[in-house]
Amino acid sequence: MTGALRVPDQEERNLALIMHVLALFTGFIGPLVIWLIKKDESEYIDQHGREALNFQISLLLCSLVATFLSIITCGVGAVLFLPLVLLLWVGCFIAAMQGYKGELCKYPLALQLLKQQS
Repeated sequence: MTGALRVPDQEERNLALIMHVLALFTGFIGPLVIWLIKKDESEYIDQHGREALNFQISLLLCSLVATFLSIITCGVGAVLFLPLVLLLWVGCFIAAMQGYKGELCKYPLALQLLKQQS
């Protein structure tokens, strides 16, 4: 998969939108299922799926750290969940809109665990 992406068709844009919105309710499971099914058919879905998965896994890791800190601070560390929830909602909303417009997305603060294939 090299070179510039072609303009995505309506189905690809819809799937990108669904992938990012689904992540709000299913974590990384929803985007993972769509990505595994469609990644070989569409470079656009492959890119959006990787970004969604990287972001969701990054949030999961941050949530585990916040949970640990909440336990050892007798609940005081629970304040860390508010920025994570805000980041989740705002990030997924922006990425969903970019996906629907046919644009590539880049989540803020996401670890690049699934690199783009060259």
